[in-house]
Amino acid sequence: LTYYRVHGALAPVYETASTRQFLHGRTETVRSLTPQVAQCVYTMCDATTTPRDRYTALVRAATKHQEMLRTASAGQGVDRHIFGLRMAYNRLDPLPSESAMTDHEKRAIEEFFEDPILARSTTFQLSTSGLFPSRYLTHTGFGCVAPERAYGINYIIESNRIKFGVEGKTADVGNGTDVELFETTLRQTLIELKLVCEQAGTRSTAKQSRL
Repeated sequence: LTYYRVHGALAPVYETASTRQFLHGRTETVRSLTPQVAQCVYTMCDATTTPRDRYTALVRAATKHQEMLRTASAGQGVDRHIFGLRMAYNRLDPLPSESAMTDHEKRAIEEFFEDPILARSTTFQLSTSGLFPSRYLTHTGFGCVAPERAYGINYIIESNRIKFGVEGKTADVGNGTDVELFETTLRQTLIELKLVCEQAGTRSTAKQSRL
């Protein structure tokens, strides 16, 4: 929602999911930009919608996001699989029992990896990751991985506040990245989401709201 308000467009989003439940497991990608999230963004930006409309869209987006997070953490994401296929194609030779790939097979694989939709969906203009709550961590960061209109965001959700670390490339390289505007808009967006929840009757006072 913040990105949309700053840049007027939706962005491919990377979010870290832990796969530590598996031997040697590390992370998988949560592709946070779901249809439900997109609809929530549009609803929040539509002046004709009611607080109940916005709250309903927010709940649907959050519910879908939790589902995506559980799926990725269970090893059912796609990005690590695609990365493995790419590395296998570029670096591994056929096993002794396997025949070499034909030119037709090679072209089919290369067309897949060169598909513009795949390239666009894996150019994560929002690269995000969360840390467990800790009052001892005052500053955090997460790398920005795309050169244009992109941000790296780390966050910590505590009982009464959310801490963010936001970074972007320099103005000359970043081509439209505006960290200061992003941070200001992010604060405003969180306050608005807090009010939406309160107006929908889920919280009676600002003191009760985690936002």
